Amino acid sequence: MEESFGSKHIGWLTDLFKDVSLSPHLREKLATFESEADALKTDNVILRDDLREAKARLLRLEKRLDEFTHRPELDEIDALILKEIALTADPDASYLARKLTLEKGALEFRLQRLAEIDYLSSWSIGGSERYSLQPKSREYLVKHNLIS
Repeated sequence: MEESFGSKHIGWLTDLFKDVSLSPHLREKLATFESEADALKTDNVILRDDLREAKARLLRLEKRLDEFTHRPELDEIDALILKEIALTADPDASYLARKLTLEKGALEFRLQRLAEIDYLSSWSIGGSERYSLQPKSREYLVKHNLIS
């Protein structure tokens, strides 16, 4: 709105002074002002087009990022861990590492993550941590036909 307001006034000024006798210096200033206004209009059109392209590119990049960051919550190894816990009464990490032939540190990391996202609960009474399924994990296993 400001652009069209300014453009109207510049055009109006040019029309007003068209038939008026102005010094060459003032006429030159008016022509310079008019030229600068036209250049600003052109720049504005270019910037609006650049902004439109940048917004479209941003949307495409956000969509790609969304595809990379919204992977399934659980992978195949997580599913195997949950299935083994379902088949074994409250196993500890050492048992699961042996049974699934996984490195104990990596397994413990996965167990902790599964507990943080409410697939497992852990408990201990004077010994090693034991793991049991949460309702969310039972639902996952049934939904993916890993247990019946």
